[in-house]
Amino acid sequence: MTDQAGALSWLVYACRSEYTVDVVEVIRRTGGTVAALVDNLEGAASDPQGDPPVLRPTDLSPALRSLPAVIPLITPGHRHTVVAQARQGGIVHFPSLIDPTAVVAASATFGEGTVINAGAIVAGEAAVHRFVHVNRGASVGHHSVLMDFSTLGPGCILAGRVRVEPGAFLGAGAVCAPKVTIGRNAIVGAGAVVIADVPPGAVVVGNPAGVVRHSEVGYGGVAVPP
Repeated sequence: MTDQAGALSWLVYACRSEYTVDVVEVIRRTGGTVAALVDNLEGAASDPQGDPPVLRPTDLSPALRSLPAVIPLITPGHRHTVVAQARQGGIVHFPSLIDPTAVVAASATFGEGTVINAGAIVAGEAAVHRFVHVNRGASVGHHSVLMDFSTLGPGCILAGRVRVEPGAFLGAGAVCAPKVTIGRNAIVGAGAVVIADVPPGAVVVGNPAGVVRHSEVGYGGVAVPP
C-alpha cells in the first residue's frame, strides 16, 4: 500500500455533499479527527462555531491549509473541479483515506486523494490511481486498474484485470466480468452486468449491459477533462 494516512487531523472540503457523513466516519474509524469542514459553495451561511467548525475557503489559516484534505464528492467531474479549486486555495496534501474495515492487499497501490469506504475489498496488484472513490462494500479484483477520478458505487464487483478509465462512474451493485474496460466518463447503471468493453462516454444498463445513450458530459453533467 502507498500514500495512506490515518490518525490525523483532516480538512473535509466541499462539506455540503451528503457523502460527507460517510467520509467523516471513515476518518474517525482511522483514529483521526476533523479539524474543519470547508463550505466551498455560495448561498447558505457557514457556522464557524460548530464542532468541527464550518469555514469558507477564504477563512482557512495557513495552519489549516497545511492539513491533509479529503474531497467527499461522488461525482467524478465535480471532484475534479473541486480538487483544482482547493489547490488554487493553497491546499496541497491529499493522502489516501482507507477505512480500517476494508480488506486491502499488501501489493495494492493507492494514489493521492483516494477514499476506500467501509467493507471494501482491494485485491492483489490492484492499482487505484488519484482521487478515486470506492464506496461501501465494493470489491476490486486482482490486477484491476482504477484510473484518476473514477467512482465505484456501493457493492460494485470488479473481477480480475478490469480497467476503469478516468471519470467513469459505476452505480451500486454493478458487476464487471474479467478484463473488460470501462471507458473514460462512461456510466454503468446500478445493477448492470458488464461482459464487454464500454466505450468512452457510453451509458450502459441491464444484464448483459447494453448502451442506451452516449453522454459527452459524464455522470452528474460534469466530465473529467483529458
